[in-house]
Amino acid sequence: MDSLQINTGEKRIAINNDPTRVLVFNPSDVIFAERFYKLIGEFEAKFTEYQTKAKAIEAVTDNDANGLPVNTDERIELIKNACLYIKERIDILFGIGSSQIIFGDAMNLDMFSEFFTGITPFIQQARSTKIAQYTTVASAKRNKHKRVAK
Repeated sequence: MDSLQINTGEKRIAINNDPTRVLVFNPSDVIFAERFYKLIGEFEAKFTEYQTKAKAIEAVTDNDANGLPVNTDERIELIKNACLYIKERIDILFGIGSSQIIFGDAMNLDMFSEFFTGITPFIQQARSTKIAQYTTVASAKRNKHKRVAK
């Protein structure tokens, strides 16, 4: 039987070199790119919200009998909620269960920064390649010939 191979631009990236933890996404897909950049904008807005909450929590400087801040529970809850929000948004963008593949059960804000710093170049590369297809000299010539042929 004949077979047709279609390159959709799908990327498969192993997490921490573990072949059982693979993130699959298509940075060439315009809808994915749109949702990715929208998500980055949402994160920026959410970051401002969390900073405001963190400043209010950190303003409480009283300690309990063990020398811990009296609002330790609030501090932990804020970080936990931020982590859960980011994981949820990653699952919406990359597919349900993606955050578990990427981060496991870890809850650490630094890991999200590492993830987005690592994944963004794949998306930028795919987008710049797609844009280049439509902005090259050859593309301009093809478009010129199409206009002349009409």
